[in-house]
Amino acid sequence: MKVRGSRSERRRWRATWLVALAMLAASMLLAACGGGDDNSSSSSTSGSSGKQSATIQWWDSYGNIPERNKALQEVFDQIRADTGVTVKRTTFEYGEFRDKLVQAAATGQFPDIAFVDQGDVPIYADQGIISDVTDKVNAWDGKDQILPNILEAVHYKDRYWGVPFLTNATAMFYNVEQFRAAGIAQPPTTWDELSADAKKLTRGSTSGFCFAANANEEGSSVFEPFLWQAGGDVPTIGDQASIDALDFVNSFVKDGTAPKSILSWGQNDIANQFIARNCSMMVNGPWELGALAEQARFDWDVAPMPRGAQAASSLGGEQLVISKNADMDAAWTVAEQVLDPAVIGRVAISLGGLPNRKDTESDPAWTTGKGRQAFADSVQYARPRSVYGPKYNQISEQIWTMVQNVLSGTKSSADAAKEAGTAIQPLLPAS
Repeated sequence: MKVRGSRSERRRWRATWLVALAMLAASMLLAACGGGDDNSSSSSTSGSSGKQSATIQWWDSYGNIPERNKALQEVFDQIRADTGVTVKRTTFEYGEFRDKLVQAAATGQFPDIAFVDQGDVPIYADQGIISDVTDKVNAWDGKDQILPNILEAVHYKDRYWGVPFLTNATAMFYNVEQFRAAGIAQPPTTWDELSADAKKLTRGSTSGFCFAANANEEGSSVFEPFLWQAGGDVPTIGDQASIDALDFVNSFVKDGTAPKSILSWGQNDIANQFIARNCSMMVNGPWELGALAEQARFDWDVAPMPRGAQAASSLGGEQLVISKNADMDAAWTVAEQVLDPAVIGRVAISLGGLPNRKDTESDPAWTTGKGRQAFADSVQYARPRSVYGPKYNQISEQIWTMVQNVLSGTKSSADAAKEAGTAIQPLLPAS
């Protein structure tokens, strides 16, 4: 899934981690002996005004996009005026960000504040890179406003390791014009309706339903909502629910309502096929709203994913984490300011985020614009991947391999699920 924080760059991410772990161990040993470089750590003094005089190093993957830069700089200027804390921002393009963070962690240069994919939070927690902020979160008056499933994304080993910042989820785009031509009045809301509509919409070179099933994290995270919708879960793969989910997604390939080429298509590819009118429905995220608004020459809309035994979507987005070596008081001051509902509304909306606080759910600013309401509705039942622990990357590989085996016809759903389930069990965190 191209949910921010879970794109195909994970292939390089996994490889980079293997190289970096040895460097990380050495840097941690140096730190224990009093060594290490503190160029990325915060510094703080108290002025006569009572305000802090500190500089916080901030890293994100939002790129040098003028409107984003402007929104963030306005926030930083206000933080400095209110608290005396200066925020020094370094931004990267999304595709290079993970590698930069891994390198920074390995060399003792991890920034004071970083925005990381929720699936990576347990990795940094286990490596001792980020701070346990449980006491800060429990005392924070915004904690009770965060939706429980969103807050779960930063919860690991009964502790909090960050706070949610940017949230997104997956939903279903559909071609309204092709729906009308097929005599379909409303988007499907159940699995049976989805199957029936996909058959009606499949005509000539147009496939009724497309979803990423490629051999990386995108394929895994697109499949996982189907697994959850069937009543299953990652720790129980191999059971009947997981077999049912595999049978369901495979049914679209078997009956020709999804092209077999989805085995190599990522979510960018799926979006391009949708824009070219080669797919009538697709699973994707709010990051594609801008591209469709600019490029699609037809009427389209978005609906929540059709339900199986229950509703489910895949949770994505970034979490604000604080370095183990940061000035905690200064860094938390920045975090509280950024997460103020008035501030996060301006910044997160400009970044394509969805409401993740109870006190922002009814704010029309979050849902104004085509398709955004369906994504906002999907957040309430979206699930995080961080709950599967620091070995999720390896778990994900087992999931996408399972899906590929079934959709390619290499293995039956039962055999593929059993094999994946056996491999996944030792990778799960201790209960």
